Amino acid sequence: MYFCRKKDALMDIFRKIKQKAEHYYRHHIVCEQYPMLTSYSRRALRPYGTIGIVYMLHHISKKNPEGIPTNEDLKISPQFLEEIILRYKEQGFDFISLNKLSEIISSKETPEHPFIVITIDDGYLDNYTEAFPVFERQQVPFAIFVATDFIDNRVILWWDILEDLILKNNSVKMGGNEYQCQTFQEKWDVFRILREKILLFDQNNLEYELREAFNNYDIDWYEPVQRKAMSWEQIKTISKHPLCTIGAHTVSHPALNRLSDKEFRKEIADGVAKLEEAIGKPIQHFAYPYGSQNEIGEREYNLIAEFNFKTVFASYGGCITENNKNQITHLPRVYLHER
Repeated sequence: MYFCRKKDALMDIFRKIKQKAEHYYRHHIVCEQYPMLTSYSRRALRPYGTIGIVYMLHHISKKNPEGIPTNEDLKISPQFLEEIILRYKEQGFDFISLNKLSEIISSKETPEHPFIVITIDDGYLDNYTEAFPVFERQQVPFAIFVATDFIDNRVILWWDILEDLILKNNSVKMGGNEYQCQTFQEKWDVFRILREKILLFDQNNLEYELREAFNNYDIDWYEPVQRKAMSWEQIKTISKHPLCTIGAHTVSHPALNRLSDKEFRKEIADGVAKLEEAIGKPIQHFAYPYGSQNEIGEREYNLIAEFNFKTVFASYGGCITENNKNQITHLPRVYLHER
């Protein structure tokens, strides 16, 4: 028992160190937060052959200062998005589409100007209501990687439900254990602990495992996606715009390394087929759900290569460099994070 408590204490210390390191990284590093936007970061990145950036966004909406930072970091305001676009334009950057990026990567030539690609994951409603008008106004190409179950309202946005549960309670029960979360720091700690546990759930039985783990609570697991996702009509409308590219993001947004090879292929193939039927265009680009090194690796890279996408994106790795031609199955992206 003593050694178990000692181990738990050490794990708690390591978790806090990791949390502080992540917070510092997101707020102060990431190549000066907005890579290549200043002459200093351009000089710092030049030795690595940096030629551009693919930004990753999720929500374009007002941030909640009382929310859990792990979730709030996925939001930027429409005003901030437009401000960043204008700043990069002033510095002479080109905003390009995914098809143009594919041409650059397959070419042996270095583009005349550094470039920015804006990608958005999942298919949230605010992509249509808040971000789309900004891109139209500034004439900036953008891509949305759509998980089709988002649009069908069948994805469980458990991270939103978990945050709400933690913020409203001073303790949370999960799987027979109770976690104290009275202070804001404790709430953030508990969110991270439970998030790590949920990511290990059986992705094919996620709803069942969530209901079992949180059986002390009366939770409508599908309410958030019904409120926050785009409709198929909106997907069709936005896909017709010349600035927009629709990419694949699986069907149900699973952690792909938790799936068998057969399940993996089905998630990709079914997602692509449904999108192509809806928008009447070929789907040529893909982004991994979650997309960190905790969810994807060599097996996933080899399997995704079977689909011959023009570009495939992870959610880490920094800027695009002249060496990315050998990394086509997991191209790097950078979070666009609002301070």
